[in-house]
Amino acid sequence: MRRFLTAGALMTAVALAAATAASAAVPSPSYQLGGMAFGSTFFGTGVGSAGDRATWQATVAADAATGSITGGSFSLRSNNGSQLTGSFTGGSMSVTTAAPGCGRQQLAVSASVSSSTGPLLFTGTLSTFRVSIRGVCRTIFSAVQGSLAPAPAGGGGGDL
Repeated sequence: MRRFLTAGALMTAVALAAATAASAAVPSPSYQLGGMAFGSTFFGTGVGSAGDRATWQATVAADAATGSITGGSFSLRSNNGSQLTGSFTGGSMSVTTAAPGCGRQQLAVSASVSSSTGPLLFTGTLSTFRVSIRGVCRTIFSAVQGSLAPAPAGGGGGDL
C-alpha cells in the first residue's frame, strides 16, 4: 500500500510540474509604451496586445552628432509573470519639431531590439524639455511614447 501512495504522490508532482511548465507566461507580441528619461536611462509602463500590463526600463547609447542609436539594453516585466530582455542593435533619431531657442524638441525614433523573443522594432516619439545653461541647450527631462512590435520580415527597421 505504501508503494502505491508513494507512486501516486510522485505522479501527482510530475503532473503539476508539467502543467506549470505548459502554462508558463509569455510576453504579448507587441506593446504600447510610455515613460520618461533622465539622461540615457528610460523607464515607464506599457500595455500588451494580449491585455497584460508591464513596466519597462532601458538604457540607450546614441551618437548625438549623427542621430544614430549605437547600443543599450531593454527589459520588460509583465503582470502575467513574463519577462522580455534585449539590447538595442541600431536605429536612428531625427528632429521633427523644435521650439525656438532651447524650448521643447520632438524626435522621431526607430530602433532595432535583439530580444529573448526574437527581433523587435521600437518606433515612437521622444519629447525633450531643454533649458539654456551658460548659453548651451541642456535636456533636463524627456518623455517617450511608442510601440514595441516584432520586426518586419526581411530585417527592416532601425532607420527612418
